[in-house]
Amino acid sequence: MNKPRVLIVSGDKLIQKSLYELICQHGYEAGITHSVKDVMAYLDEKICHVVLADIAGTDDIKTLKTIKEKGYPSEIITMASHGNMEEDFDGLAVDCLIRPVEDKKIISSIEKALSRSPLSESRPSFLEKLLHKEDTFHDLVGQNPALKEIYSIIERISSSKATILLRGESGTGKRMVARAIHKADKKRRDKPFMEISCGALPREIIESELFGHTKGSFTGAINERKGRFELAHGGTVLLDDIDSFSLDLQVKLLRVLQHKEFERVGDHKTMKVDVRFIVSTNQDLEKAVADKKFREDLYYRLNVISINIPPLRNRKDDLTLLISHFMNLYSRENHKKIKSISDDTMKTLMSYDWPGNIRELENIMERAVILDTDGVIENDDLPELLVSNALESFDAKTPGNVTGSISLKDVLREPERLHILRVMKEVGWNKNKAARKLGVNRTTLYNKLKKYKLLDQSK
Repeated sequence: MNKPRVLIVSGDKLIQKSLYELICQHGYEAGITHSVKDVMAYLDEKICHVVLADIAGTDDIKTLKTIKEKGYPSEIITMASHGNMEEDFDGLAVDCLIRPVEDKKIISSIEKALSRSPLSESRPSFLEKLLHKEDTFHDLVGQNPALKEIYSIIERISSSKATILLRGESGTGKRMVARAIHKADKKRRDKPFMEISCGALPREIIESELFGHTKGSFTGAINERKGRFELAHGGTVLLDDIDSFSLDLQVKLLRVLQHKEFERVGDHKTMKVDVRFIVSTNQDLEKAVADKKFREDLYYRLNVISINIPPLRNRKDDLTLLISHFMNLYSRENHKKIKSISDDTMKTLMSYDWPGNIRELENIMERAVILDTDGVIENDDLPELLVSNALESFDAKTPGNVTGSISLKDVLREPERLHILRVMKEVGWNKNKAARKLGVNRTTLYNKLKKYKLLDQSK
C-alpha cells in the first residue's frame, strides 16, 4: 500500500462523493462502504489506516466498538448530526466530528488518526502487504511464479469434471488448493466441500463413511446412514492421503470415479452421485504402482490433471506475504495488535528451510503472536531450535566471513536471487527460456543477473 487508505462509511451518496474527492485531493487512497455493518467485510479484504464513519444511531456505535474489540488496526473517526452523541463513544474514536464540519477539520482529524495508526510507523508494517486482491487467489496467498501457474491451471479446469491429483509434501497447502478449485467452480462453489482424511479413518469403518450403510448391515449399524459421497452431492470431495486406500477399496473407488455410482454397505440399490473428485498425496504413486501397492488403472484414472504444489523452501519470495497473513489472522483471533516484525527475526524466518512447509509456518506465527508482549515479533518469540537451525543455515549459505549487520532489504532480495539461479540452472542458462519461465522480459532478466552477480556463473 503506497498511500494511507481512508475508508468512508456513509449511506448518503452526496456525503460519499464529497468526502471521496476531499480525501483523494489530499493524496490519500479512499474506499467506500454504504453502512457501518459492511465495514468488517471490507476490512477483511483490505487494510485501512483510518475508518471515517458517518453515524446514524446507537447500533452503529455498537458495531464500531465490535470492530475495535476484534483488533482491526484501523483508527476510527466518527461524524454525527447530534452533538450529544459524542459522550456515547467512550474513547472509541480519535475524533468525534459534529456536522456540519469544515473540510480542513476533517483532514486535520485524518492526520491526527494517521499519527496514531500502527500502520503509519516509520518501520514498514508487513501487515500492509496482506490481503490485497492481487496477492490472493481464492484464499491462496502468494505470487511465486510456480504458484501463479497453479492459479492459471485452476482457472482453466474450474468448470471441468475431471479428477484432479494434488501432489506435494506434507504441509504445502494441498487442502487450500482443493478449496480454491471448489470456489473457482461456479456450478459447485455453493454446494458442499467434503474433506476426507483417508489415512485417519480406521479400516473397519472407512467403507461405511464413504458409501453409507443400511440398518443392520453390520454390528452397531442401528440406523440407516448416508455416506460422505452422498452428502457431497453436487459439490466437491477431497480424498486426502489417497495412497492409504487398501487394494480392495481402490477397486470400489475406481467404479465411483468412472461411473459416479455406488451401493451403500448392506444394500443392493445402486445410487448415482454428482461429485467433483480431488485427491491428494505426499507419496510417490508411481513407485507404489511398481510395488503393486496401488492399482495401475486407478492411478491412470486419478492422474488426468496433476498439480504439483511446491514446498515452501522453493517459494521463499512468498514468505513476507504468508508471514503477514498469519500474523494478521492470529492477531485478530487473540485480540492483539502486532505492529511489525524485527529485521533479525525476518532474517531468521527467511534463512530457515521450513521442512514442515506452510503448516509449520502457520504454527510458528500463531505461537509468536501469542507470546509477544510489545507488539513487535522478535527472535525470542520463536522456538529456540528454529532460530539456531536458521542461523546455521544462513551461515552455511553465506560465502566468507560476514561481519556487521545485514539489512532487511538484503535479506528480502536473497529469495529472488536463489529463485533466478535455480531457474537458470533448470534451463541450462538459456536466457530466453528463463525469462519466459520467470514471466519477465529478457532485459529485466539480464539486469537482475547483473545485479545479483550471476552473469559469470553462466560461463
